[in-house]
Amino acid sequence: MNDQLQIDAQLQVLHEAEQEYYTTKVKELGSDTFTVEQPESGGKILNLPQFSSWQFCLLRDDAVYFFESRIIDVKTEGDHIHYVIKKPVSVHRQQRRGHVRVPCHHNLIYWYWEDAVIDGLPAPEVVTRSMELWEDRVWLRNYLERLDQANSGNNAFTLDMSGGGLRMVTLEPPDRHDRLLIRLVLDEQKNKDIMLLEAKVVRVVPLNIGGWKRYRVGISFINLTEKVRERIISYLFMLMRKKI
Repeated sequence: MNDQLQIDAQLQVLHEAEQEYYTTKVKELGSDTFTVEQPESGGKILNLPQFSSWQFCLLRDDAVYFFESRIIDVKTEGDHIHYVIKKPVSVHRQQRRGHVRVPCHHNLIYWYWEDAVIDGLPAPEVVTRSMELWEDRVWLRNYLERLDQANSGNNAFTLDMSGGGLRMVTLEPPDRHDRLLIRLVLDEQKNKDIMLLEAKVVRVVPLNIGGWKRYRVGISFINLTEKVRERIISYLFMLMRKKI
């Protein structure tokens, strides 16, 4: 694990109360410690008090590493705050290939891209790249209602997801290379973290489930903003940590 801690390596820091991961980078390496920048998430700052313990996730090409460690010191340099952290003794390693694919089950709705182009509504490429619109619950509800009135969406449920896409089961098969607008709710219990994502179909496989014909569809996200990708990855890290 210590060999994987390198300068500029990206770490995720878990905020237990918020159930959210904040992102930071390794700035310095010592024999028993390493130093990171102040963690951020979507413009929010996370303070790490001296002597407090936190859970971390390190994403590398070969694996994802989970560990817990303690803040040894807090250093202030002008407007910048750096945290000195004790190197971990115990680490859990989960092997990966490309994007981490995590099993998860969500109901989702998707529209074919051309069906989401509606007079009087913002273009779908504007909606999918404007996270601030999704935070306006009234605007989002009205947008989805008008979109569904013009063209009813198609129902599906997810099998797994990564930072690059997902697999879902559908009643009707989309065509390979179809462009989709996907409505996905990460926190279905609280009906929050609603996302509107642009995607394309990369694979369609017929299935027989209890005598019913279904289709397993591989989806690749496209044109994700960095903030959206970080939110998805933060959610997937949460699922992985709970599984561990």
